[in-house]
Amino acid sequence: MSYEQALAEAEQRGVSKGSAPALMAAFCDGPLQTLVGAVAPQLVWEGAQKKGLTSKELLHLCRADAIAVSALMWL
Repeated sequence: MSYEQALAEAEQRGVSKGSAPALMAAFCDGPLQTLVGAVAPQLVWEGAQKKGLTSKELLHLCRADAIAVSALMWL
């Protein structure tokens, strides 16, 4: 699933009824910028998917280590 497909699913089905990638895409497209700052949401989402992170793990990482979130963009 691509980032665009995940976002479309989140919009269509709603975050609570979407898949895990859709939930994470909605998080990356919205609150991620507020929590972490200047990162590219799509690249963070792709890096988190490659690492196999859950949305909860990504949220924890945003709160604990903004540099590690930025590093996800380069995986």
